[in-house]
Amino acid sequence: MRRLLTLILSLCCISAVALAQTESPLPKMFAHRGCWSKIVPENSIPAVGRAARHGYMGIELDVKMTKDGKMVIMHDKWLNRTCRNASDYSKLTEKVRVSDVTFKELRENYVLASSNPEYRTQVPTLKEILLECKRHNIVPMLHSKYVESYRLAQKIMGDNWICFTGNIEGMKECRTFSKCLILYGIRPHNADHAFELLPQLGGKVGVSSMQREALTRERIKRFRELGYEVQQSVYRAPREVFALRDGTTMILSDFSLMPDPNNNPAKVVTVDPQELAQGQTLAFSADKRVKDGGVAIDIEFEGAIEVELGKNRYYTLYSNGAVQHDRVGTRFISEKGYVKLHAIDASKIKAAKVYFYEF
Repeated sequence: MRRLLTLILSLCCISAVALAQTESPLPKMFAHRGCWSKIVPENSIPAVGRAARHGYMGIELDVKMTKDGKMVIMHDKWLNRTCRNASDYSKLTEKVRVSDVTFKELRENYVLASSNPEYRTQVPTLKEILLECKRHNIVPMLHSKYVESYRLAQKIMGDNWICFTGNIEGMKECRTFSKCLILYGIRPHNADHAFELLPQLGGKVGVSSMQREALTRERIKRFRELGYEVQQSVYRAPREVFALRDGTTMILSDFSLMPDPNNNPAKVVTVDPQELAQGQTLAFSADKRVKDGGVAIDIEFEGAIEVELGKNRYYTLYSNGAVQHDRVGTRFISEKGYVKLHAIDASKIKAAKVYFYEF
């Protein structure tokens, strides 16, 4: 009887652990400068709708000011990287600063660069892109130093937007008229100042950084215990693994997707529990090549496994002697999505699901 009771208790514990891992919340995903590609320009109107189709909660937007005081969406101070001459689509031969052209000149003389003429659109105003965010129920995250931009976002979006800045006075003024989430952009030298500043702001607050030295595991734990959001910016390097393991609640990325079954996957592959010999590889593929797609994996394992997600996206996962639960994914253009699991050392897959998406 005692053995039976012990077995039942053990099974209950295992079930509880599995359930806890299954129900572990995914981070809130934000598309950096919208959901852009080699076709869809960054910080553009089409990048908003694409982000919605890809299942992102929101997008990050950069606000600049023209010579005559019009707020537009552009990351760089200069037009040269992202724009072309409207007359003949030629490259800009001289440096053109956003703040040196009037809004009329900006709209008449330049278009956003794209390999597809259909997407060579005008640089959008802040108002235009906020209205598009509202239409698609996408949360705009304004990376801006202009308080005027905060007021416009509040007017159009209500409190359903995010103020993202390192400008302390701007954050304080924002809080006088908005209950939106405010993210304080931190670096290693001012990260601990957030513990003093955020209580002063009150309401929904958090921190953001692209530097792991600022968002150490210890700081993240403390921020989370205080009820604050923690956003990590993940760009070229595939750092989602560390961000999730450390407890990040929000990810801002150019490419990342999460294995979310609510995002209408075209195909889901359940991987059976199994042991992998050193050097053994498992491969899974989508049914067809898609114009706009993604792939993601949710995996519990022991050992050391390299995960290849489509072309040129690799993650090396280590469990450090215990069962590890990791979730990674990426979006792509014109590919047949696939996943390869390569055992660096002898490893065990406890549970895994692969999600293929077509957007």
